[in-house]
Amino acid sequence: MSDSPTPASVRDALRRRAFPELKSALAAEPSRLAALWPKLTPLERAACWRLLPAAALVEAAEALTPQARWEAYQASSTDCAAPLLEDAPLGTRSLFRAWTSREAALLRAGIS
Repeated sequence: MSDSPTPASVRDALRRRAFPELKSALAAEPSRLAALWPKLTPLERAACWRLLPAAALVEAAEALTPQARWEAYQASSTDCAAPLLEDAPLGTRSLFRAWTSREAALLRAGIS
């Protein structure tokens, strides 16, 4: 993946099931997700959101628009990435972390 994630590099990483690679790229530049958001499909958005490490969540959430925060909030379950997990290696699901109630409150606060 390039230094800064692009829609094409996100799609490529998801297609290849290179979830650790995408997770690292998103963690390095969490606010970049806001620029990518409108160019990604709902499944791609949900996957990127679920792959964000806890330390990157606040920065990413603050960069999102209220509408994007709502979409991120709707991706609360790791089940939202189920189509990507079908052919993935065992243990991959653990990369798509569930967020805490504090993180959910952060998203809800930015919606209204």
